[in-house]
Amino acid sequence: MIINDIYPPLAQLVEQRPFKPLVPSSSLGGRIMKIQKPEFFRKREDIPKGTVLIDIFTKALKELFFIENLELKDHPAKAKKTLNKFLRGAPEGVWIYYPWRNTAVHSLPENLYFKLRTARNRNLINETEQDNYRKMTAGIAGLSVGSSILNSLVISGGPKVLKIADPDIVDTSNLNRLKASLYDVGRKKVEVAARAVWDIDPFAEIDIWDIKLDDRNFRKFVTGPKKLEVFIEQTDNLFFKFFSRLVCREEKIPVVMATDYGDGVIVDIERFDQEPSRPIFDGRVKDIKNFRGLDKLKKLDSAKWLELANKVIGANAPARLKESLKEVGETLSAVPQLGTSASMAGSAISYVLRRIASKQKMPSGRHIISLEDLFL
Repeated sequence: MIINDIYPPLAQLVEQRPFKPLVPSSSLGGRIMKIQKPEFFRKREDIPKGTVLIDIFTKALKELFFIENLELKDHPAKAKKTLNKFLRGAPEGVWIYYPWRNTAVHSLPENLYFKLRTARNRNLINETEQDNYRKMTAGIAGLSVGSSILNSLVISGGPKVLKIADPDIVDTSNLNRLKASLYDVGRKKVEVAARAVWDIDPFAEIDIWDIKLDDRNFRKFVTGPKKLEVFIEQTDNLFFKFFSRLVCREEKIPVVMATDYGDGVIVDIERFDQEPSRPIFDGRVKDIKNFRGLDKLKKLDSAKWLELANKVIGANAPARLKESLKEVGETLSAVPQLGTSASMAGSAISYVLRRIASKQKMPSGRHIISLEDLFL
C-alpha cells in the first residue's frame, strides 16, 4: 500500500493550514472567566523555561500509521521502509503548553490528533456522524450531572465549541459524582470542568460563564456570539428550568435534560427546533405556558417546590427518590445524587446529541433508564 494513497492531505497540511502560535483556546466572547488556557508553540525553545516536557509526537504518528495500515502491523520489517517514508513526510507537531500544570506536550496537529483520538469510535460512529458531532455547538448549564455529560461529550469526540455555566465552587460532597479531585475543592466548577476538557481536547473552544444564568443573561448565553444548536439544562432552579425552555422555544433550539432517578436517569428531549409550539415539559405543569406568571417560581416554599418538582419529574419516581425529596431542607441538605447515575446521564445525552447533530431521528419525548427495573 502506498502511503500517499492513504494520506494525501499529509504533504499538504503545512501549506494549506499554516501554524498559528499562541492561539487561545477560547475566543467566543460572552462572559469569559479569566482562566489560563492551553497555549500552542511550534518551537520547543519558545516554551517557558522550567516547563516539564513530554514528547509523544513520534509515538502518536506511528500509532496513526499502523491504525491505517493494519496489514503491516504484525510485520515490522516489511513496514519499516513505508513507515520511515511516512514519518519523513509528516507535518510538524505542536507543543501544547498547560500553564497550570507547568507541562508541555509535543503532539500531533489538531486534525491528525482528532483522527487518532477518535480512531476507536469507528465504525460505531461513522466519519460523517463524527464530523457533524464535532461541528455542533452545545451549551451546558449546571455542572453537577452536567460534569459527567461534558466528559462524555468530550471523550466521544463531541462538540469543539462549548459553552458551560455554573456559579458554584467544588465542595467535598461533590466528589461522589463530579469529574474532579480533592485538590479541586474550593475551585470554580467551570474552571475544573474546562481544564478537564482541555486535558483531553486542548483545541476545544470553551465559553466559560462563572455566574448564575437567569432571565437577564440567558438569551445572550444562547444566541451570542455563536448560537447554540442544543442546550443541555442541568440546574436545580425551577424558575430557570421554565424560563430557559421558553427562551429556547422562541429561538428554536432543542433542550435536553437528564434527571437523576435514584439508580437511573430520566432523559427529556424537547425538540423546539422541530416543534416551536411544543408545550414546556410536555405540558406536565399546565398552569405555566408562557413567560407570564414565571415570577411566582422565584420564591417557592419547600412544599410548593416539592409539588412542582414532582410534576416535572413525574409520579412514577422510585420510592427512595420520592421520600428523599420530602427530606430536602429537613434531614437532607440537597437532592441526593449518585455518580453512577450521572455517568449514565452522560452516555445517554451524548448519544442524543450525536443523533441531533446528524439529523437522525430523535423526536421529543421522555425516556427512563432504570437499573432497578432492569435487574429486579
